[in-house]
Amino acid sequence: MVFCSAANAQKEWLGSYTFDEDGGKTAGGTAIFVSHQIDIVESDDGLLATIQSNGYQTSKDLICTTKTEGARLLVYFDSYGENNLLEPYEKGDLLLTLERNTAKGKTELLTFWGKFLPVVPKNKKTGKVYFTKIKEN
Repeated sequence: MVFCSAANAQKEWLGSYTFDEDGGKTAGGTAIFVSHQIDIVESDDGLLATIQSNGYQTSKDLICTTKTEGARLLVYFDSYGENNLLEPYEKGDLLLTLERNTAKGKTELLTFWGKFLPVVPKNKKTGKVYFTKIKEN
């Protein structure tokens, strides 16, 4: 029974999640916009995730491992994808944690930042809703 419950909890995470940052414009009028997407898929070793961030001075392509703890999904850096620009992470770094929370009868997804941080300073507050699920896998 415990194994089935844990397997179902993991399957709930499958899918794609997005978070768009709008930081306004630079002094020169260039838009400061960055789009982040997390795709979570099932593998023989459990759940794997990719994080892609693209936009203003940003190009991240991260391959990650995950660990579930109750209503939380911890996302750890594993390696870089082909379209990555900078390499600030080391294997095993906790990039972020997603946590399902129910508030006023509605389920929301809280983000707790680790080594992976948003671009726009106002979005760096941890424990808030940033990512939303856009697709089931």
